[in-house]
Amino acid sequence: MKKKENTIRSAKFTSRKAITLLFFAVMAAIIALCYIALHDEVAFDKEGWDPDVHKGLNSLIIERSGMGNYAVFDFDKTTIVHDVSNALLVYQVENLKFGTAPDHSFLDAISDIDKKLQGTDITSREMGDTLKAEYDRMMSRLAAGESMEAIRTGNDYLDFRARFISLLDLLSQTFPEEVWYAWMPGLLTGLTTEEAQALISEAIDDQLGKDKLQKEEWRSPDGKWGGPVEKGIYLPEEMKNLYKALNDNGIDTYICSASLELIVEALACDSVRGLGLSKDRVFGLRFAESPRITAKYDPEYTQPMMEGKVECIKNYIAPNYGGRGPVLVGGDSNGDVPMLTAFDDTRNSLIIDVGRSPESNIGRLATQAKSEDNKGRFLLQPAFAKAKGDIEWEGI
Repeated sequence: MKKKENTIRSAKFTSRKAITLLFFAVMAAIIALCYIALHDEVAFDKEGWDPDVHKGLNSLIIERSGMGNYAVFDFDKTTIVHDVSNALLVYQVENLKFGTAPDHSFLDAISDIDKKLQGTDITSREMGDTLKAEYDRMMSRLAAGESMEAIRTGNDYLDFRARFISLLDLLSQTFPEEVWYAWMPGLLTGLTTEEAQALISEAIDDQLGKDKLQKEEWRSPDGKWGGPVEKGIYLPEEMKNLYKALNDNGIDTYICSASLELIVEALACDSVRGLGLSKDRVFGLRFAESPRITAKYDPEYTQPMMEGKVECIKNYIAPNYGGRGPVLVGGDSNGDVPMLTAFDDTRNSLIIDVGRSPESNIGRLATQAKSEDNKGRFLLQPAFAKAKGDIEWEGI
């Protein structure tokens, strides 16, 4: 009898042990499956991405999904290939479409027009007077029935566009960033918001597309003025997919750009050509409210230039998230370095590699990303498309 009881107890013990082992085996399997799901689930398409960059972004999205987080991106050369403000400038110059800027010698945004431009013996006023004279002659020819195609072959036009690109470069060397950042959108001066939006939309239609990306030299007939020009803009599918994956997983996406907000909105908020963002997700430069556009900044608004991008995020975005910083920030230039490095809440800072100097601030962050094999905070992603042409271009 006692032997039988011992046998029964032994069987029960063995059974309990088996159940316990089975329980832990099942739990281990569940944990393993969760780990695999966490690390192997694909939140967005990896095509076109550096494998390590995609892995870092993918795990960020999965781990921070549905937790009330947000991401902030620069627009020009980060979200898109090339620069939307520059695309507008190219379109305006090539088609002689401006606001009332010609009546102001194209200098509406420049305060000290009698200051010599860096490295030259000419002032902004003198450059503007020449541009206005050339513009007036070309407009007279258009009014007389000459075609734009014919005008583009003339010396006035060739000198006009070369001086324009030189002036853009010289202003950046001569004045603080708040002056030359305002100069390009300042060429919309005198237009109503609706007129400016129509012109911006025309420019985007003309310049948008991977096949439109090119680099060329604009040089004056005498060889004195000119420089390299980037033409075309392109919104890569890779960035569209990233924005969508973030939004689909409850990580709200924002744009913080040093281009005029009105210009950025035209593409970023377009659901067909762009990202379909709502306007409250886009922060760019803002001019003071007026019936017609002026090149005067809104004094009540934090302009997102350089360190201003950090203040813009703190003032207008972070309060919606309990004061927390973004979990992801994306940029490509020195102007983005402040927001790429400012927030302890940022898990990853995505750098789009457009060939900046390794000695620049953004170049040093890119070098750090490389040294860490894209496994640290900074992730370095090669640009998604390149322009046709062999002209070297080094931006800020």
